[in-house]
Amino acid sequence: MTRVTRSTPVSSETVHQAARDLFAAQGYRGTSMKDIAQVLGVSAPNLYNHVPSKQDLLFSIMDVAMDRALDALAAALTGVTDVAEQLRAAAAATVLDFLENPAEVTVCNTEIRSLVEPYRTTIIGKRDAYGARIRGIVERGCTEGRFHVADPRTASYLILEMGNSAKAWFRPAGTYTARQVADQYADYALRIVGTVT
Repeated sequence: MTRVTRSTPVSSETVHQAARDLFAAQGYRGTSMKDIAQVLGVSAPNLYNHVPSKQDLLFSIMDVAMDRALDALAAALTGVTDVAEQLRAAAAATVLDFLENPAEVTVCNTEIRSLVEPYRTTIIGKRDAYGARIRGIVERGCTEGRFHVADPRTASYLILEMGNSAKAWFRPAGTYTARQVADQYADYALRIVGTVT
């Protein structure tokens, strides 16, 4: 985690980055506003000039991450009409988001339980919308006879979990780029639904 020096101006963005990294590393409950302030080299009361509360900070991190993921998924699917290519694009976008934004993904995956209402409902709604988009592609492929799975919902969950799998072992300085890994996993997604590339 990067420690910000006093010469670095504190902004809402730097507060979010520090909180994101701490929440990912030690959890929401294991992180205090004092911890975030220490990373930024400021006093804890100074943070409240940038964020109303730790809960608002958690929600903001997750909300931005979910919006980014939904936007990336929509962009990946724009203009793609073939259902197999849609699944390939959606799986690649999912894995790529996990690999390029590991801290945000960790926070989103582990800290929903820490959100209070109405924040929790908002984030769960966005997460479910993402999953429904993947499931819709799988269901359409089955309806068209292009995919062959017993349960599209289960296949969709497996495809969504591919991002976590890749995130567990991927290293930016490793053999493959994030894009190469995403493309490989997209091919695996097609095999999961019974379509061989």
